[in-house]
Amino acid sequence: MPNQLTKNRVFELDALRGLALFMMFLHHFIFDLRYIFGLDVFAWQESWWFINLLRPLFLNVFLVVSGISSSFSRSNTRRGLRLLGVSVGITIISIVLSRLSGSDYYVLFNVLHLLALGTLLYAGLDSPRLHLKEPVLQAVLLFSSIVIIYLGGLVTDLNQLFAGHYLTLPLGILPDTRPGMADYLPLLPWLGFFLAGTLIGRIVYPARTTAFPQAPEALLKSTRPLEFLGRNSLVFYALHQPVLIGLLSALRALGWL
Repeated sequence: MPNQLTKNRVFELDALRGLALFMMFLHHFIFDLRYIFGLDVFAWQESWWFINLLRPLFLNVFLVVSGISSSFSRSNTRRGLRLLGVSVGITIISIVLSRLSGSDYYVLFNVLHLLALGTLLYAGLDSPRLHLKEPVLQAVLLFSSIVIIYLGGLVTDLNQLFAGHYLTLPLGILPDTRPGMADYLPLLPWLGFFLAGTLIGRIVYPARTTAFPQAPEALLKSTRPLEFLGRNSLVFYALHQPVLIGLLSALRALGWL
């Protein structure tokens, strides 16, 4: 039987986030091999099913679970500011490395930027100063997520109607002249899935405890590696690309790639 600590931990969310993160790491690995190191491999990542089905699936899982986790936290402002600091740091590092290497690998707005702004937005909506009653807050989250996801479907049309600027780049409305971007993830429609996660968290996890308190010990043991990855997602996500590129660069220098 699971002990009290395991019963109270929301292991399913950690495991799902860890799984989504692992699949995102695999995506970045094959992306690096094909587009940064120029190997003629993994061409299927340009296929319709990968671009429109598989990649969005794991992004959605990661964002929804992140939203649910934010609904548990009582320190979202601090978490959001920390995420913002890390994401800005990644942008600065990517600009410096791109300039030094002469390559286009600018991380101008990725999933960490999105999570930072989403967490801060949710912190504002859930603030005691705003003092929204629970049904009102849930209605605001539902309406906001639907509108943002809907607007995401209009991004292509918006790019044709409006001249993009770097200030609109986070929304998905891109400037005509821009450097090559890596790991780009705009607010439209993806912020909507994060906010949907916060709503799910408030409805499904009102007590902030696992929905599966009687999960067998064998299942809990099998998910621990993914849980560890999910609980430390910020560190792993911030470090995985420098580590991947460093390892692949070393393999190329040795003539093994």
